[in-house]
Amino acid sequence: MRNEGPFIVEWVAWYRRLGFTDVVVVTNNCTDHSPDLLDALQAAGWVHHIRHDVAPGLPVTAAKLAAARRHEAVRRAAWVMVCDVDEFLVIHRGKGLLADLLAPHLNADGTPQFLGMSINWRVFGTDGQARFADVPVHRQFFWACSAERPISRAVKSIHRAPKWFRSLGEHGPRGLSLALARRSWGDPGMVWITPDGTVLPEWQPGGGYLRVVDPARASHAVAQINHYMLRSAETYSLKQGSLSPAALKNRYVPKYFAEASQADEMDDSALRHAADFDAVHQAAMALPGVARLHHLCCADHLRLIAEKAGRRAGDDPRLAAHLAQAAALE
Repeated sequence: MRNEGPFIVEWVAWYRRLGFTDVVVVTNNCTDHSPDLLDALQAAGWVHHIRHDVAPGLPVTAAKLAAARRHEAVRRAAWVMVCDVDEFLVIHRGKGLLADLLAPHLNADGTPQFLGMSINWRVFGTDGQARFADVPVHRQFFWACSAERPISRAVKSIHRAPKWFRSLGEHGPRGLSLALARRSWGDPGMVWITPDGTVLPEWQPGGGYLRVVDPARASHAVAQINHYMLRSAETYSLKQGSLSPAALKNRYVPKYFAEASQADEMDDSALRHAADFDAVHQAAMALPGVARLHHLCCADHLRLIAEKAGRRAGDDPRLAAHLAQAAALE
């Protein structure tokens, strides 16, 4: 993450509610209060925070994933999922917990019937919202791209022991060490699947990077990754003209915005377990220093938006309100 402060508490609370036991966050070159906010969450035992600045001109994503992989919580993990702060795993089975997603694909003794699972994106547009609001993202945006849209072919993955793979990747791991796994590809437990259990031939142990699946296998029926690619128009404006952290290319062009804006289906499934999420979110905001730092991050975000637009930040009453709320919590 870099300068994603207003969105951190929601994202951490979301994944803790799902049942992830460890949340490892790597930040780089931040100019907002987000590293301090993550440090406060770390002090409370809610996250592991790695500060890993990257020199200008060097790819960010690979460096940060390598740093994450060296962390003890990742090295000892039975399962790992790599995702960004604008990506929310939504599970439609059972109580919507990680266990409900994995359980149908476990043997009676609990051993997995698969090595990894790739889950399709469900991309959301701006819903016509121009202004940033301090409201959980998953409660602001409800129009999404259908599974038939090309953008829905993209995946994120949950997979087993990181040490078995050559490296972590944004959408899934790269390469498999069969020697470490002590298995042959295709043996029981050595397949890659979709959430409904369909085997994904696209993922191969000697191959590279699985980013998309065949159109016939794109589905949101069992689970989906809600990808809030744009959020509000104001928040998206901060990406425009910047280089992507993975490829160091300017991908935030009109085509990028247009693809995410082709939302053609209403989807409020992220609200299904609202009460459970609220309880976790409220507990997070009650942790020492968290609410104050959250409001400072919101003020930082509004300041960056104003600067990008060539406006005086002090003219925005939202910024003043967040600073006042932060001051009241000192």
